[in-house]
Formats: sequence, structure tokens, C-alpha cells
Amino acid sequence: MSIGNDPASAPRAPRRHGVAWRWRGWVERFALSSGSDVMALLVAQGEVSRTALEAFLSWSQGSGPVAAHLVDDLEKQADEARHALVAALRGSFATPIGQEDLFVLSERCDRVVNRVKNIVAEAEILSWEPDAHAARMATELHAGMTAVVDGFACLTSRGNVTAEAAVTATHCVRGVEHAYRDAMSDLASRPDLRDVFTARELYRFYVRAAEALETLADRLWYAVLAEP
Repeated sequence: MSIGNDPASAPRAPRRHGVAWRWRGWVERFALSSGSDVMALLVAQGEVSRTALEAFLSWSQGSGPVAAHLVDDLEKQADEARHALVAALRGSFATPIGQEDLFVLSERCDRVVNRVKNIVAEAEILSWEPDAHAARMATELHAGMTAVVDGFACLTSRGNVTAEAAVTATHCVRGVEHAYRDAMSDLASRPDLRDVFTARELYRFYVRAAEALETLADRLWYAVLAEP
């Protein structure tokens, strides 16, 4: 067989083009194992949201325009996943957990992704490049979202694991706050006032994303407590 016909040697599509397939794949696998379409859709939205935070972390670490475009693309995919969940809720007479819990978890998950997308957009407008402080805060945001999504997957089967995931996510929020304080302290030594004001504004956007993550973790806790 020639190299040109070898599937292993074929160029891979850019990662962002496989995202829609990937979150739908999560729906199929989870639904088959659990029999719950709505829970599969929540996990699917969580997975694409986690991937968006991974791309955001890469951008915050200096990956540049490629990662920025990926964050934007994944935010759109997360919206699509959320719309699919809401549509499924409209047609569901009974759900494994409360419909309100599913809706709010989905909405708050979407809010986190929207806020990190806004950070990238704001940075582009202000010609700001993320620094080590931004990378540190993004690391905590990604870890927090990862914990929440892992909690989604076992929400109806292992409530104690989901509760631990919510606690972990809250700890990550505290990590963002600590990093923010260090970043603000560092600004005092910078001579360029424009740089100081721009960086301060962007650091605050990271904290707002963390606040959105905290409300998501709080609702995850509530969903565990609401289960009989």
C-alpha cells in the first residue's frame, strides 16, 4: 500500500472541526450505558465546555490566535449542546434529576464558557497578551470545570463523588482569587500605566469567570442534596 493511501498517514483535520462529532459521540455512549438522554446531553455540554476551557488555558499560556479561534468555535459548539438539552427537557415528562436542576446546571455551565470567550475577545480589542498570572488563573478555571464535568457524569449514580467534585471546583475558584491577588500586587511595580490599567481589567474578567464557575459548583451541590 502506498503512503498516500495509508489512513494513518493522512493529515488530521484541525481539532476544532471534530468538536461537534465529539460531543454527539458522548451523547451516544452515555445514553446507551445509562438509558438517559437528558443526562447524556448534560454530560455532552460539559465535555465541550471542558474542551473550551482547555483551549482557553492554552491561549492564556501564550498559544495565540489559533487557540483564540478555537475558544470561539467551542463556545458555539457549547451553545449547540445547550440548545439540544433544553429541547430535550421540553419533551421530557420525567427526568433522572429535577428539570430545574438540569436547566440551571446547563445555563451556568454556558455562562462560564461565555465569560472566558469574552476574555479572549476583550484581550484582542485591547491588544493585551496573557501573562504568567493569567496562565495561573486559567489553570485553576480549567481544573474547576474538569471537576464539575466529572461530577455531571456520576450525578445520578454516585452522589458522594459529585459532591466531592463540587468541593474541588470551589477550591479552584479560591485558587483563582489567590492568583488574582498576586497579580494585582505585581501591578504596583509596573511603570507603564496603560499596561497596568489594561492588565487589571483583564485580570478582573478572569475573576468574573471564576465567580460563574462557583455558582455552577454551588448548583451541582444543590442537585446532589435534592436527590432522594
